[in-house]
Amino acid sequence: MSHLAQDDPLRGPYADFRSVTPESVLDLYLRGHSPDPEVGVGDYIFPFSSNLSQREALKKGLTHRISVIDGPPGTGKTQTILNLVANIIRFPEASVAIVSSNNAAVENVRDKLSKEGFGHVVADLRRNELRRDFFERQHVRNVDVHRRAGASPVAMPAAGRVSELDGRLQRLQVEARGLAENRQELDAYRLEQRHFNRHVANHGLAPLPALALLQGPSGRVLEFLAESVSTPANEGPFRRLFRRIRCRFRYGSTRGIDPGDTDVIMRLQAAYYDIKIAELEKQIGRTAEHLADNDFSALEDELRHESRESLKASLYRRYAGVRPRDYTDSSYLRQFTSFTKSYPVVLSTCHSLRRSIPAGYLFDYLIIDEASQVDLLAAGLALSCARNVIVVGDLRQLQHIAVLGAAKRAAPAPAPSYDYGRHNILSSIIERFGADVPRTMLREHYRCDPAIIDFCNRKFYDGQLVPYTKSDPDSAALAVVRTAPGNHMRQHVGGGRTNQREADVIAKEVLAQFCSGTRHEDIGVVTPYRRQVDKVADALLNNIQADTVHKFQGREKEIIIMSTVLDETKDGKGGVDFVDNPQLVNVAVSRAIKRFILVTNHDMLPASRHLRDLVQFIQYQDPDNGIFESGVLSVFDLLYREYSAVLRPLAARVQAPSTFASENIMWTVLVDILGEEPFKHLAVAPQVLLRNLLPSLSCLTTGQAAYVRNRASIDFVIYSRITNRPVLAIEVDGFAFHEGNERQKVRDILKDEICSTHGIQLLRLPTTGSGEPELIRQRLLAATAMRTAGT
Repeated sequence: MSHLAQDDPLRGPYADFRSVTPESVLDLYLRGHSPDPEVGVGDYIFPFSSNLSQREALKKGLTHRISVIDGPPGTGKTQTILNLVANIIRFPEASVAIVSSNNAAVENVRDKLSKEGFGHVVADLRRNELRRDFFERQHVRNVDVHRRAGASPVAMPAAGRVSELDGRLQRLQVEARGLAENRQELDAYRLEQRHFNRHVANHGLAPLPALALLQGPSGRVLEFLAESVSTPANEGPFRRLFRRIRCRFRYGSTRGIDPGDTDVIMRLQAAYYDIKIAELEKQIGRTAEHLADNDFSALEDELRHESRESLKASLYRRYAGVRPRDYTDSSYLRQFTSFTKSYPVVLSTCHSLRRSIPAGYLFDYLIIDEASQVDLLAAGLALSCARNVIVVGDLRQLQHIAVLGAAKRAAPAPAPSYDYGRHNILSSIIERFGADVPRTMLREHYRCDPAIIDFCNRKFYDGQLVPYTKSDPDSAALAVVRTAPGNHMRQHVGGGRTNQREADVIAKEVLAQFCSGTRHEDIGVVTPYRRQVDKVADALLNNIQADTVHKFQGREKEIIIMSTVLDETKDGKGGVDFVDNPQLVNVAVSRAIKRFILVTNHDMLPASRHLRDLVQFIQYQDPDNGIFESGVLSVFDLLYREYSAVLRPLAARVQAPSTFASENIMWTVLVDILGEEPFKHLAVAPQVLLRNLLPSLSCLTTGQAAYVRNRASIDFVIYSRITNRPVLAIEVDGFAFHEGNERQKVRDILKDEICSTHGIQLLRLPTTGSGEPELIRQRLLAATAMRTAGT
């Protein structure tokens, strides 16, 4: 503490902090002990609606002294907190304090409680003007509480009624989540099919004859393709006959098609998309019909109603027979037990909570919202005031800014998890307790258009989010607007950067093209730089809200426009690390409900990584109006993901042991490497048809084209999970197959030439080599660096 500035607000509270109460959760946190779960509270209530993730988070929070809730954007974090509060205050003596790094999060809880008729349980003891307002308004509130207490008793729902409804609803919510996942998958397949159809159109393929194979399930088509490529070259006559008979029974007649001809393969791949999409549409229809038949929405309403009746009955008992009293700012501490009985929910800040309660008092629960923005010193004060804590936040959004000077001058932390400079309270608890702390991610997403949140989901949340929103087919949810060529950024002597051209483009072009019909108050403009906010505000001259990305965290707008400011000058490139911060990009994109527009320089920040991924992701969403022209196609991710699931088990059965073993070992190596932190944004597909990577065959020589048509493939293609763009191709060259085999050497040369011409990075690994994992890592890092450099 001695290293903090003299006027730092933490100095005073810590100066009076003499000891840690043994029963407090701060004591538990400092000792690093993980206590056993406590007995549950019995039946849970959900007066503010719920879903599967929220229910899990609530139960863990109420049965553990320390728990973590990961709340990605738009996942109902506030609803979860409200349900936690409801379950706590229905017990007559229980109390809960809610703190946050920003006022908006706490006010959201307060306002929603008031809107639902429960505002009388809240004491707002934050900054001085709010405390003063709270105490001045007590009389009006007390008249209302006295009226409620004198009214007829509220009947508690029949024993077990809420639990019975919740059990029924849970089963349907599992189906509802499956429905949302199927819709998400259907959207992805339709988009990938658009790309594939453009690919097919460029190759002028003849239609397939009528085949029984195409009347079966989608997986049958992939099985046929996998089996045809896995057939051993030295297959004996009896085994060949047996295979043909079995294939006839399984696939029907395939006479007239050659599975070694890529024209045929691509037509079968196109048919796979048609069949798969029809299957998903049918499954979605069945699930939606089943939910409707079981009155899913009505059951949600009934559970919410019965839960509210239960909460109202509990609060009636809390206030009945007790005459409300008027407290003052100077008297409430002396009567704090009766104060918390009347006001079981206390809103405060981490800095002021300890000063707002009597010495030694412990709330039953502390809820820390936006915990990734709460530093360890501020959190320590709040943790000293409660027996249990529920920490709510998101490490993938913007985090706290530590007082780095104080952190550098301070003595080393007693353990890495207590490092003030590195950690906020959320990351500290996760590192300190690891798997011992119960942790729940809220997965159901309710804010953004599916295409918008899909970027954040792929990029930052490992695909765990499930969007419950629906897209508007008549409106593109994502767009990139480039300024005219030239360097338009200005760096100011006093600090900060601006870009007048981007501000003008927003005011004169973007609003007219992308925002017509949207109210100005539903539009937001975000930018990393405070000075650019002023430029944009001057250019707009209306009530469109403009602010920094940091200030917009926790807010949302129908349309978000982001100005990146930077250009390709040395000064512009010097700002990339700040503007390209992944947490900043995540927050900026996820503020948008219906549309996100990125305004950037003409070159689209090639030196960036996360913003470049965003640009390429946006381009992928609209294959008919691409921003980039490339000599190589994106990997057909869904097609090859399903194909791989069919191919690998089949190859293990039918390929020669040596052939399968070498490729299986390489697959295992690649999966392990891609699980490492620098490469988690990458995926791998096996046996990728070379023709599936080429826009057309027009740039190939006659020999190259013939080679590609004859089912030429690449053993493994590593590609971006976010943009589906290939990063590195890998060939596993068996010694016996390649060494001394002149025909194979010719094919290898053809493949090398084609990959080089089309900009496909190709790495050949002989099975007799060594050090492959490290070589792969080096090539992946080099390929990523080239991509970031825009080459």
